[in-house]
Amino acid sequence: LFKPFIFSKLQRRGIAPTIKAAKKKVESESPEVWDILEEVIREHPVMLNRAPTLHRLGIQAFEVVL
Repeated sequence: LFKPFIFSKLQRRGIAPTIKAAKKKVESESPEVWDILEEVIREHPVMLNRAPTLHRLGIQAFEVVL
């Protein structure tokens, strides 16, 4: 869910020069990836649609906890 955001942050910080290198970093679960994942999770809540609903309260946002 958060991989595209992690890949772009790895590239912006110069940790991984390409998307392919960023994917390898994520697969190896290096410490830099965990730090970036925590940042991304703080910035992006997860929205869930509880279908079927008849009201607008069917969509809820959650903060992810590791």
